[in-house]
Amino acid sequence: MGINCKLAWEMYKSTYLSVRIHTPEEAFNIMPDTNVDILLWLIDVYDLGQNKTCAQAVQKLIMKHYHTLNERVPGMLPRWTKGMMAWVTFLNALEPCYDFDKAWVIENNMLISAQPAQTWTIDDLLTTLDATAMRWKSAYKLNRVKLQQYLHCLWSVAKTFTMHLHPHIHNGLKEGNMMKIHPKQIMSCYSRFYWWNKTLDLYDLYDREDKTVECNEFFKDELRHFILRKFRDELLTDVWETVPFYGDKEIAGHDSLGEGMSTYSCIYKRHPVCILQKIQQRVLYDKPEDVQARHSTAVNLKIIQTYFQNNFKIDFKKFFLCYEKNHPKHWKAVQESVVPIIVESFGKFSVIHEKKAYCHGKIEDVFPVWVKLAKKPHGLDITELKNKLFDQTSAASQGGSIYELSI
Repeated sequence: MGINCKLAWEMYKSTYLSVRIHTPEEAFNIMPDTNVDILLWLIDVYDLGQNKTCAQAVQKLIMKHYHTLNERVPGMLPRWTKGMMAWVTFLNALEPCYDFDKAWVIENNMLISAQPAQTWTIDDLLTTLDATAMRWKSAYKLNRVKLQQYLHCLWSVAKTFTMHLHPHIHNGLKEGNMMKIHPKQIMSCYSRFYWWNKTLDLYDLYDREDKTVECNEFFKDELRHFILRKFRDELLTDVWETVPFYGDKEIAGHDSLGEGMSTYSCIYKRHPVCILQKIQQRVLYDKPEDVQARHSTAVNLKIIQTYFQNNFKIDFKKFFLCYEKNHPKHWKAVQESVVPIIVESFGKFSVIHEKKAYCHGKIEDVFPVWVKLAKKPHGLDITELKNKLFDQTSAASQGGSIYELSI
């Protein structure tokens, strides 16, 4: 009681009525919701210092409020967001550990520097984050304990650069005779921290069951739409959405905080221009089969969307698809939906129905499962679509290891 009274006396004073945090346990169990409550909570937790429970509490806060915290901090911190302040609070509480399975990290192509992590430069850290982001779509298959151990090492290195001044930091900012990390470099760490943890959390949210449903050459037959220039132009916009890595948009858009950034602008800032030119040339002028082979997700989703628009005057993506970038905002709606929803996860797709995830693979393999489960989605009669997909394969799909979901 005496310790709590002392903390209460020394904590940041405010006339705003809010529940204040005195212990790590309170930090973990009391989650603020409004902006003012969150900022006071962060101040209180920061004052508690380095503590594992506090670090877990701040991580929980970031996972819950990441998008609402993506706002400028007014006043003397023009390049900072409220989320970055939460990230600094997390690093302040983090207990550093630089141990990881080096052989495992090398095997999974995520190690940039062979030197001990404590000796890495800021460029070593940022390049390692980029390399890990490029390979993150396979993260769900990796050993979770070893993966989290490696990530903990990365955040420990981030803590060293973020929480201290240094004689020299490449692309850093002057602070007297020393240098400090640039806010954009902080965002590079923070955005990856959120998306990597959130994607794993959302993948683990559902009980999973593998199902296979055979169908005919629907996606091959519908390549006829490529004859229309409008189809290719719209497809190119969809292809751009598949290019950025996790956290890229926040990093590229850091200079225009709160104003949003188009995917194309993000790619232009984060990738070589020649890649954009090559993709554009391919999508607009190559043979349909070649475009489908290189960009199967975007092409086959566009085929599905075009079919529903032409036959039902409804946007399939708007009503029956949840991209991974939107899943954190809509996961409750997805779980409560009476209509099956196709959800993206790690660049692949699953059908979420009655809080269960069926399949996890390419959209052309998952869409037939959705059709089998959908019955009459939002009152649509999809009998013709079922005939188009399954008529020629009904006999073959009854035998072997193929399992057809009941309609």
